[in-house]
Amino acid sequence: MGQILTDGNTRATFVPSIASISAPTVAELTAVGIVDLENTLTDDGLSIEFDEGTIAGPTLASTQDFEAPGRSKANIDLTGYRDSITANDRMWTVMVRGTVGFLVVRRGLVVATAYAAGQHVEVYGVTCGERRKLAPERESQEKFSIKLFASSTYNIDATVAA
Repeated sequence: MGQILTDGNTRATFVPSIASISAPTVAELTAVGIVDLENTLTDDGLSIEFDEGTIAGPTLASTQDFEAPGRSKANIDLTGYRDSITANDRMWTVMVRGTVGFLVVRRGLVVATAYAAGQHVEVYGVTCGERRKLAPERESQEKFSIKLFASSTYNIDATVAA
């Protein structure tokens, strides 16, 4: 079977600074100040969806309507768990409203695999929205969510550089 599994094979990192979104470096992805998110996010807590506008292109001579892709927009929502140990609660303490950075997502490799040159990643320039504590649930841990606003260009086909 050639299907790519997601369980344990999706890495997500909040990175304060990236010089080139098409080629983030290993040093940038592992620098002091990054926030490893995959052990904080719920198993369905990484939601990246796209809205895409439509450009109408009808002509007077045609009996059909034509259209082309317009602007696209990434909609990113994260849902994670709180941690009672402050040092482990970095998503909550670092990603506060107004914090600017980059969400980097790597899919298809075991999470424990270190970032390395040649790996394919998605890079989204974002600004963090307000952290929202979620309603308590029976037999659950405390959860919260953050909307990440696409505040600069993104690249869904980036390659890690050395």
